[in-house]
Formats: sequence, C-alpha cells, structure tokens
Amino acid sequence: MKVIGLTGGIASGKSLVSRFFEKENVVVLDADKIYKNLLKRNKIMYNEIKNAFSLTELDLKTLSEIVFSNEEKLKVLNSIAHPYVKKVMIERIQRLKKTEKLIVLDIPLLFETKMENLCDKIICVYAEEKVQLERLLKRNALSLDSALKRINSQMPLKEKCRLSDYIIDNSLDMDNTYRQFKIILSKIKE
Repeated sequence: MKVIGLTGGIASGKSLVSRFFEKENVVVLDADKIYKNLLKRNKIMYNEIKNAFSLTELDLKTLSEIVFSNEEKLKVLNSIAHPYVKKVMIERIQRLKKTEKLIVLDIPLLFETKMENLCDKIICVYAEEKVQLERLLKRNALSLDSALKRINSQMPLKEKCRLSDYIIDNSLDMDNTYRQFKIILSKIKE
C-alpha cells in the first residue's frame, strides 16, 4: 500500500485534486474534515480549545478570527488540535492497509505538523499567490487584510513545492490541473 500526502496552501486547489482522487476510487483522509468532526465528537479536545481561548462557546468563525489575527494563538490551536488529528489519521491508515492499495492524506499543514513521515510520496498543489488571493477573497468573503493573513500564516507554497515529490500547478483551468493529476497518478501507480 502507498500513502500519498496531498498538501498546498489555502485556496491553492487541494480540494479539487482530492476530488480527482475520489473519482478514481482512491480513499482520501481529509485533515480538515477530521478536525471538524473531532470538534463535534471529542469533548476533551473541544474543551481544551475552548478553555485555551477563554470562550464560553466554540464556533469556527470566531476561532478563525482569533487565530488568524495572532500567530501565537494559531500555534496554540495547532498544538492542541494536531495530535488528535494525527492519531485519527494513523488509526485509519492502519485499518485501510488491509483493503486499499493507495490512500491520500489531504493535509494543508503536512510539513508544519511533521506528518510527511506518514507518506511514501508527496504532492503539492500550487497556485500563484495572485490566483490564491483572488480565490480566497471570492470563496470566503474576507477582507484583503484577512485573506493575506491566512495565506501568510502558512509555510510559503514555494517551500512546500521544494519539499514535495510532485507539483500540480493549479494556476490555470481545471482541465490543465486534471491533465497534470492523471500523469502523476499513473507514476504513483507504477
């Protein structure tokens, strides 16, 4: 079985590439979905985060506003959430090893969380910063300042590309991205 790490920056097109994998019947473990699911189901993690930020109720919009305006608070959130997410991913990989030939780990902060060691190969989805910014502004209805803070809160995309085995440039249209995806998928399956 091969485990493929899929990473990229915010609004770079990682979710699009995840959907391409799913259409090829490849199991995708999405770190963001696991995190959101843990917030609903894991009371210990939920309370740790709530207490760390002195919140009476925990909602993602408020939490995002707090952490993306303060780098130290983002580090606090990540230090609480990442071990829980990593544990779930490892458990699921172990279960899936029996039935799957290929698994994709969709992890935006793959290198930042040191989860690259779970992967046999890594794909980085890249988009030019101008394209990334336009997509983020459109998708999340953020101010320019908020969007830039979110982009800058992550490791630079060029650095992620340098550390990856494959790069998919998603700066153009979906067809172009899909062609790159198919070439990489065939190399991975060899």
